[in-house]
Amino acid sequence: MANRTLIVYPNKDLMIQAGAQRLTLTLLDLLAERLPDGSRRNRVDVALSGGSSAQPLGLVLADPLAASIDWSRVHFWWSDERFVPADSADRNALEARRLLLDQLVADGRLPESNIHEMAPDVRPADEIAKVTADAASTDEFVRSAADAENNALLDAAAHEYEDELTRELGPEPVIDLMILGMGPDGHYASLFPASSGHHEVEVRDRIAVGVSHSPKMPPLRVSLSAPLIARSHRTWFFAAGAGKAESLAHVFAGADKGGDPEYPSSFAGGVDEFIWFSTEETVVKL
Repeated sequence: MANRTLIVYPNKDLMIQAGAQRLTLTLLDLLAERLPDGSRRNRVDVALSGGSSAQPLGLVLADPLAASIDWSRVHFWWSDERFVPADSADRNALEARRLLLDQLVADGRLPESNIHEMAPDVRPADEIAKVTADAASTDEFVRSAADAENNALLDAAAHEYEDELTRELGPEPVIDLMILGMGPDGHYASLFPASSGHHEVEVRDRIAVGVSHSPKMPPLRVSLSAPLIARSHRTWFFAAGAGKAESLAHVFAGADKGGDPEYPSSFAGGVDEFIWFSTEETVVKL
């Protein structure tokens, strides 16, 4: 595993700008790599997330170097997704499309088939509303039935993404570049602290997992598993804001001990590169 590197910027805006430039240069470098037989790589696989970690995408096309990227060889995945309708503003994929991907597709530079979204919730709106209400019911029978339905759909969506990953990347898929953010509670992707009733970060036999009753809305999600994220060639975290300072200190301390389920981001890593991009106000407790 690569050693953890911490890069601290004066403010979030500068962190985002630097992230965009680094993304452009990294894609160019990866696409220019030659394999041992002298041939060039035929693809680069990048996994995206939401929030601050997605914001560099909006600045990529402003960099003149981005015009030199062969986007037809770049594939985009997601570390996690909100299990909501495809047109919901909560979708991480919708944000990434707005910031970058739709423009690349419209320009003919990125094939739509290179965008690998996690499945959305395709149930009618009234059915989603009813099941959501039932899942919060005080009636145990009603709540259990709603949870069973939701969990079955989430598990099916997770298996579907596992199948797509293994079909594209082999039986033990590896992402070239994993881009993540950390929540104020120390979660990453949709792997939440154990104290919130979630133990998905401890799952070792899955590539993707379903998450219900998320402590952060919306409640239904699909996430890549901790082992898959940890074996990425390169992993980048973006964490900014004073509200994350306490968790970041716990995450680093937990990582140095092999991981802490109370601070899931402590389980992340990268084989060749592992970088945390942060701001001065976020690292005050390290």
